[in-house]
Amino acid sequence: MKKLIMAAAMGVVITAGGALAADGKAIFQSKGCAACHNPTVDTVGPSLKKIAQVYAGKLDELIAFLKGQGKPHVDPAKFPIMQPQLNQLKSLSDAEIKALAEYMLSVK
Repeated sequence: MKKLIMAAAMGVVITAGGALAADGKAIFQSKGCAACHNPTVDTVGPSLKKIAQVYAGKLDELIAFLKGQGKPHVDPAKFPIMQPQLNQLKSLSDAEIKALAEYMLSVK
């Protein structure tokens, strides 16, 4: 019985993590992030793959950046281009920002 409960709990955690990434992708698309950030190729902004590499293991730092509270670690010279977008993200809840960050880090 304990194994069944543990397996069910792990399923919820895995499902919740997947749901966050899916929600993050929807936020990424709806907020226009895809206009500048391609999954694998640098365009106006760095690719999601590059962002995921630089912020690997640093979810909290990416969240702080998306909230406008952290310094850019990927291509700081292009930060002024990103500033208006960061202002738009301030309307997101903490859960939405986390989902967005988790989606961005999921692109490999």
